Amino acid sequence: MVGNRVAQPDEADDERGLILVGADRLLRLLTALPGRRDEALAVVNGFFGDRLADLGSTLAMPMTLHSGTDVLPLDRDRLTQALPHATGRIALLVHGLMSTESVWGFPGDPDTTYGSLLARDHGVTPVSLRYNTGRHISTNGREFARLLHHLVAAWPVPVRDITLIGHSMGGLVIRSACHYASTTRPWRGFACFQRSWTSKARRVVLVGVPNTGAPLEVIANLTSAALWSIPIPATRLVGLGLDARSAGIKDLRFGAITDEDWLEQDPDSRERPVPHRVAMLRRAAYLIVAGGVTSDPAHPLARVFGDAFVTTSSASGTLNETTGQGLFLSSTVRLFPKVTHIALAHRPEVYNEIDRWWP
Repeated sequence: MVGNRVAQPDEADDERGLILVGADRLLRLLTALPGRRDEALAVVNGFFGDRLADLGSTLAMPMTLHSGTDVLPLDRDRLTQALPHATGRIALLVHGLMSTESVWGFPGDPDTTYGSLLARDHGVTPVSLRYNTGRHISTNGREFARLLHHLVAAWPVPVRDITLIGHSMGGLVIRSACHYASTTRPWRGFACFQRSWTSKARRVVLVGVPNTGAPLEVIANLTSAALWSIPIPATRLVGLGLDARSAGIKDLRFGAITDEDWLEQDPDSRERPVPHRVAMLRRAAYLIVAGGVTSDPAHPLARVFGDAFVTTSSASGTLNETTGQGLFLSSTVRLFPKVTHIALAHRPEVYNEIDRWWP
């Protein structure tokens, strides 16, 4: 099966070629905006990143850690030069689908982020993650866990305190990384690292995160199935485009953060699989931030559309509204009416709530 249709002989080679051509053309179109190549490449990776990585394409974004716009090295001497004023408190910011670290920049003042404000108010050293959002979330989670292990080992001063802040898909990557860094069994193809950073994680802030799934991805899947059911070439061409969306996008449908959530599963299934429950970090406090399209969180539109991408129940990790069963039972939840999905990553009122909550 390819998406919602049966693959034909030699179709895989044709599809690989189409992916490369499509990615290149999309990048050319998006980079028509001056000074926005990184953001354009992030969009291309969001759509096609899993295929680009599998094909070894130079368009596939590697996972890197940044201080501002600079990529951070992971050996102690060079890291000390790059961060001469590093403190023992790290705040890691992880962007969402089709984004870069620029999503954290406040409108009109891109150098101001939640990380820079926390540096001013709480003495943290902010670091941001850039990654290929088209890959499976669990793949990115494992790599992030390893990268964070190496960062802590190379940090210029002893690390005392880690804060993880994730927007949208970035929050799922954080939860996945925490799971794989805490597991007692080897990951597929990798030995376990010492838990050098999970024991230092004191705070997890999940901003507009589709913890139980994103309704727009469900709609895309249903639309694709409907288009493939119509025997008209034009509608099936659109269905092909929808089916070509990346593994990362498809993972958002039900908030898949472990390999078990998608291995041997139909990625286009309309029925929610039983999720692999991932424990919260024992020593960390959790803050859940949810937005909304209306001023009244109880408005029917707010309940259906949430912040335009993630519903309040998904952001808060609610599994059963009747019983109150959820993923983050000991967490703090804050709602922001009339703050939509992307805006949650760079609004003063959201930062002020993070600052007030900071344990």
